[in-house]
Amino acid sequence: MIKLLKKMGKREVLMAVLCALLVLGQVYFDLTLPDYMTDLTMMLNTAGSETSDILNVGLKMLGCTLASAALAIVCGYLSAKTASGFSYTIREKLFNHVMDMGSEEMQDFSIPSLITRTTNDITQMIVSMGLQMIIKSPIMAVWAVIKILGKSWELSAVTAAFVVVICVFVLAVMATCIPRFRIVQKLTDKINRVAR
Repeated sequence: MIKLLKKMGKREVLMAVLCALLVLGQVYFDLTLPDYMTDLTMMLNTAGSETSDILNVGLKMLGCTLASAALAIVCGYLSAKTASGFSYTIREKLFNHVMDMGSEEMQDFSIPSLITRTTNDITQMIVSMGLQMIIKSPIMAVWAVIKILGKSWELSAVTAAFVVVICVFVLAVMATCIPRFRIVQKLTDKINRVAR
């Protein structure tokens, strides 16, 4: 995958970097919400709190939510544009490479396999999802642990332990899915052969 990402064009790289910055903004707003929630809870439990103060904190929470949603929408658009541009580049290079092959080299590949490789959207999905989820999750996990660390080391230890457990589960799922994905690719080759 790293080899493929090196073929990304300058425009796609710029959009990916911008998307990563937008993800940082999203994480900031998402992790600011609990602070406002703490303030709101304290105000509600304190006698004599003014309604205007409570309303002010509520509006700040609404602002954080709207800002995070707006950043998520823009990031989704940019990640989709990045993924489609990247997939276009990869397909174009693959097509040109196949067209430059000699007849002996063509014998190494089946036509259904080439059809699958040039029409499959998996690269586009990985890039699109990666720019949103794969970047956001570790940043949010580390930032949350650091934020909690200033308040309670016990809570930070528990949160860090859960982050490690989630990472282990994600790696286990990936280790299970990758071999199955290869099987699906071969089955797709067979479907294309029958369809031809």
